[in-house]
Amino acid sequence: MKRCVSMIAIVLMFLLGCGRPAADKKHFSVWKNNSQQMLSDEEVKSEIDQKIKRVHLFLKNEHLDGILLTQVRNFYWITAGLGNNQIVLNKDNGVASLLIMKDGSKHLICSGSESSRLMDEALGQLGYQLHIYNWYEANPTKDIRGDIIKEISKGGKIGSDVPYPGTTLLDTRFKKLRYSLTDSELKRYRWLGKQTTKAVAEVCREVQPEMDEYEIEAMTAGALRSRGIIPTVLLTAVDDRIIKYRHALPGGAKLQKYAMINVVAEKWGMPIAVTRFVHFGPLPEELSQKIEKTARVNAQVEEATVPGKSCADIFELYKQWYAEAGYPDEWKKHHQGGAIGYDDREFVIYPKVEETVQERQAFAWNPTITGTKVENTIIAFKDHIEVVTTSDDWPMIKIELNGKTYPQPGILIR
Repeated sequence: MKRCVSMIAIVLMFLLGCGRPAADKKHFSVWKNNSQQMLSDEEVKSEIDQKIKRVHLFLKNEHLDGILLTQVRNFYWITAGLGNNQIVLNKDNGVASLLIMKDGSKHLICSGSESSRLMDEALGQLGYQLHIYNWYEANPTKDIRGDIIKEISKGGKIGSDVPYPGTTLLDTRFKKLRYSLTDSELKRYRWLGKQTTKAVAEVCREVQPEMDEYEIEAMTAGALRSRGIIPTVLLTAVDDRIIKYRHALPGGAKLQKYAMINVVAEKWGMPIAVTRFVHFGPLPEELSQKIEKTARVNAQVEEATVPGKSCADIFELYKQWYAEAGYPDEWKKHHQGGAIGYDDREFVIYPKVEETVQERQAFAWNPTITGTKVENTIIAFKDHIEVVTTSDDWPMIKIELNGKTYPQPGILIR
């Protein structure tokens, strides 16, 4: 009897032991095991050196002794994506600041809650000097950070990307330093564009009729997070809600035939914008015509995205392109996109916007005709544009303009 009980115990242990790896494998299969940093030390150094030169030129032109960077996007930018001061994901301003001085010194100002992580994992190796304060010493009654800045700068003139006592707010002028992407930024951005688009396309191929918009939203978020990418805009809509609403947050409607997935998603502080549609069954003729005309408008704006081109001129051309497509008022119903790179939109174009396309600048245009939209992320070069949100095995609409082909994403038919 004892021997029988022992044998049963051994069998149970064996079965439980065999089952455990399978469960673990299922749990961890969510993660794609992507590299969190793809640059060599030499690439990081080169990128940061270029950016420090831009900063020093900015300080000279603005007659500043230093610049304080607290915005999450600028923290990522100046550290080549290695430093992250964002703890609360829906906040633009981080919990630590970098002070870069014209004498070449670099300083990290933060509480003890952040100091070890930031210095150990990035900023110590990047040459930053730590200035630490207690968390309770930065509050509306008294903020010791102003004293720290004053001591470092010896009373010099300091610019800032956030409103801060004793500094000059220069966020709109400073952000232009981010516009032209370096070689290593392009390397990260290409990877990010490819992975974001794969995630969206993956969901388009997996959704099924009767799924509701919340489930589709969750699937999209999961596909992005499994790649180490954070969604910052997540719009999902189906059927009539695509027609009725330009910015369709999920509302619970169940998919019958037509679904839209529209994301802005980021990694290393760099956002990517992409929209894709899927339709079950034959595409209605009206929808087919609309997506082709929207694709033509997008191809036209891609062709016009040339370094040195006035963005105000592009805006006026947009109106002309919509009129030629037979929808002269559609441009009024939704913004038409603009520059991207380190903000969801560094700027959106509008009448008489005072911006010019820069070399190696990222753009996310998003022309839309009711029920359709074409949205990709591109880079502007002197002699061409590069689409970083390319889609493998996706139906494409080929638009010919002046001897060049501009492939545009169509609607996936299932």
